[in-house]
Amino acid sequence: MDHTFDALILPESLKSGETQLDRIDSILRSAEPLLGVDRSRGERAYIRRQPGGRLFVTADPRDTLLFPVGHPREGQTRYQWTSRPDGSERGLLVAGAHDA
Repeated sequence: MDHTFDALILPESLKSGETQLDRIDSILRSAEPLLGVDRSRGERAYIRRQPGGRLFVTADPRDTLLFPVGHPREGQTRYQWTSRPDGSERGLLVAGAHDA
């Protein structure tokens, strides 16, 4: 299954459940299909907390929001973001970001 998005930004307020594992799973259940993650093949999504109560979610644990230090585009966003009414954002990698 080809994925539709390369990354998601989700408000932490979308988490639900009584335990930390329940809350993490609630995010992964909604995020993984949007990222094309197939748990049956051993794949998973990775969540990184961001300032302002936001969660950065990708299928690659090495993905970053910005181009890294030393890159010609250092500090610029690696994604083109589309905002959603629920406060989430869906991102596609910009040209040249796959190798950064």
